[in-house]
Amino acid sequence: MAGPPSGGTHDPARRARARPPGEPGGVGLRWRLAALLLAAAVSAAGCGYHLAGRGKGTGVVPATARTIGIPPLANETDRPELEQRITEALVDEFVRRGRLVVLPGPEGADLLLEGAIMSFRTEPVTFSEQGRFDRVEVVVTARIRLLQTSPELVLWSQNHFVFREQYDVPESSLAEFDPEIVAIDEIAKGFARSAVTSMLEGF
Repeated sequence: MAGPPSGGTHDPARRARARPPGEPGGVGLRWRLAALLLAAAVSAAGCGYHLAGRGKGTGVVPATARTIGIPPLANETDRPELEQRITEALVDEFVRRGRLVVLPGPEGADLLLEGAIMSFRTEPVTFSEQGRFDRVEVVVTARIRLLQTSPELVLWSQNHFVFREQYDVPESSLAEFDPEIVAIDEIAKGFARSAVTSMLEGF
């Protein structure tokens, strides 16, 4: 049987000589190197802490943290009890998660959660045939941050949390409950869920 034609590509030595400069391992080696670099990048991205918006399921709370102080948020609005309801919602959410023991202040706490309610407003959404508004939207804006107490370090912060909730205005002023309070409580729960999830889970 006749051998391969002279000058063919079946000779390994000739294939090696024909390889372009700068490609010592050929296509297979390049793919292996690319895979190794990708794996290293993924591994590096999975390490360390993540700020809000960059979470990968790890959160920002150090593994060594056991306690968190949650003093009342500051209230920069003229709406009374607003800071109390949102602070209570934050405490309840951390207690529900069970990851950290909640303390009323910074004393003895590994972490400290602090912030302020920056604005509170109500906006009419729809109007009745008589011209009175029958549906209202409550909008609350807040800032909040999580600190490591020793050494002091900002682990997570959000300077413009905005939450909205709508409610129907009762026709009678003798309603058994204040729908605005109900809307505020819903905002407080949503605020707490969002903030705590971001801190603990990184989303």
